[in-house]
Amino acid sequence: MIIEKKLRRLCAAAALCLMCAALPAAAAPEAPAETVKRQNTLSADDIQYNVNTGDARAKGRVVITREGSVLKGDEAEGNTDKEIMTIRGNVSGSFPEQQATLKSESATWTGDKTKKTDGTVEAFGDVLLTRAPKDRLNADYVLWEIGTENYKARGNVDGILQNKILKAAEATRTGDKFWARDVRRYEDLVQKFAVSAKTMEGRLAKDAKSGEEVLQEMVADKNVVFDYVDREGLKTRVTGDKAVYSKARGTVVISGNTKAVRSDGKTVTADTMVVHEDMRNIEARGNSKIVFVVEEKAKKKDDGAENSGTAKGGAPAKKEPPAEILEKPASADKKPAVEKKTPPLSDQEKSWVEE
Repeated sequence: MIIEKKLRRLCAAAALCLMCAALPAAAAPEAPAETVKRQNTLSADDIQYNVNTGDARAKGRVVITREGSVLKGDEAEGNTDKEIMTIRGNVSGSFPEQQATLKSESATWTGDKTKKTDGTVEAFGDVLLTRAPKDRLNADYVLWEIGTENYKARGNVDGILQNKILKAAEATRTGDKFWARDVRRYEDLVQKFAVSAKTMEGRLAKDAKSGEEVLQEMVADKNVVFDYVDREGLKTRVTGDKAVYSKARGTVVISGNTKAVRSDGKTVTADTMVVHEDMRNIEARGNSKIVFVVEEKAKKKDDGAENSGTAKGGAPAKKEPPAEILEKPASADKKPAVEKKTPPLSDQEKSWVEE
């Protein structure tokens, strides 16, 4: 048994050495230059490797490393020539250069043959991708281009990405642009507003002072709900068909069946509403209407007149008729009449009687 274990380890080590020798080097530039080699390694309790095809299978405490990044799992399979490896079972990964970590049920690690990027990681099942200092992205599926901001996420997307909260069915980031579908909430903690919509797209750019990414433009379409806090500290919700945000203009323009409701009960309706970012006030345009509630003290009733039975001016107050009227009893040879009751008078009917 001990000999069998030793042989298995020797076979795994031999296969690993052959694998490293077969791994492709980085693509050389057109001009003569030194070849840059990238060392990838695969280790496990058991490894099956075909030197001719580059196919590899590994099982038990699988560890794949590439340029300092590591993926771990229960089993893996792939092809070293094609620089692709799928790892399954309790998958965890660390990417020190990007200060990122990954957890999922399975993941496919693919190298970039152009060597322009560090490749991609495609993760499936209860994915959690984190990045220092406090970014995180949860989803059923995540495709991340390692070393960049680019990603695709689908299924129960829930993340905090550079002071922006995102909850949606699907989201994509490519360069400085982003897109999302069935957005339950997109909250900008810097600009201090939140949006939900059927679809949303926008553009981000780094702020020169803070170094943080700041929203520059955004378009939200269908079933738009825009929440913000006005300069008086009251929450306002604006609904409409479409919303367009521009940081350059400092405005959010909501159009199509727009309605704004403030937490104090004030309501505004219009064809189009413009929320000014600096003053946090609303400008209503086209068929505008404002509804507001005014509180007034209730008028006290003249208790003396009511209690004395005397109307104002000394005249005797008219008595109200009885609320119930009974019919006269029927004669002996007739069946007794059924007692009928009239419903109580309403306040309005009582006032008619008193008049």
